[in-house]
Amino acid sequence: MPEPILLDVEDLHVDYPGPAGVPVPAVRGVTFQLRRGEVLGLVGESGSGKSTVCAALTRTLPPGARSRATGLTFDGTELGGLAEEAMRRLRASRIGLVPQRPMTSLSPATPVLAQLRWYGGGQDLTPLLEQVGLRAVLDRPRDYPHRFSGGQLQRLLIVLAALARRPDLLIADEPTTTLDATVQAQVLRLLLDLRDRLGLGILYITHDLAVVAQVCDRVAVMYSGRLVETGTVGQIFAAPRHPYTQALLAALPGRTKPGDRLGAIQGSAVGAARHPGCAFAPRCPVVLARCQDEAPRQIVTPGATVSCHRAEESA
Repeated sequence: MPEPILLDVEDLHVDYPGPAGVPVPAVRGVTFQLRRGEVLGLVGESGSGKSTVCAALTRTLPPGARSRATGLTFDGTELGGLAEEAMRRLRASRIGLVPQRPMTSLSPATPVLAQLRWYGGGQDLTPLLEQVGLRAVLDRPRDYPHRFSGGQLQRLLIVLAALARRPDLLIADEPTTTLDATVQAQVLRLLLDLRDRLGLGILYITHDLAVVAQVCDRVAVMYSGRLVETGTVGQIFAAPRHPYTQALLAALPGRTKPGDRLGAIQGSAVGAARHPGCAFAPRCPVVLARCQDEAPRQIVTPGATVSCHRAEESA
């Protein structure tokens, strides 16, 4: 029997203020669900709207940004109708966030251990730090963030976001982007261990499909603010249906034969949000005439979705 749905996002839109008062769409019609104990990878290139989805879920969008959704439900609670104080309490207890830049996420003017004790609500974090191999923080109580490595700081943030509060939902916003391969592997193992021990749901935001293959159960692919394809890791990697997903996978070094040129997506995503039809049409190698002016409908199949006119023809 499947685990209950923890996070249900239906038709989420986010606009940023633009020139001459014309709003710029950053997220358009995003719909997905996340179950308890599941890791959902939200992937796409820079500027596709992944971090904006994260900010909309946690109600931390910058001033001037506007969001709306048909439904935004967390464990049965509609987030859109919550007062700000209630949302703040939810973020401090049941929703954890691991930001993408550990070096700038802690105060540079306060010793790390003092910050941990303050953010941890005064609890004894010694067992948690020892669990994740951070005894050095206890041994160096007066050291500031710049005296620790990126991997150590990232694990500290995970301690605060997941272990200290034991949330139901953990949002990891590109938590390994600035880390080397060895430390990245340590952080990924830690996240999976937390999922197994605590049973929390993880929304893992990244542009790295190789990481997705290691840690995620399902994948949601974003392009220009829209979800273009969703499915299990097996479905996406074995038989991607959207040309953008196919292009992302073709760019993986592990999928390139020795001596062949590494795959690349031609063109740029700049301005794609204002395209009247399919946003990927200007860069798509198999574009149809209708793609220029007609947005594709979403095709739903067991455990997967895709929004592409080519997929409609084969459906």
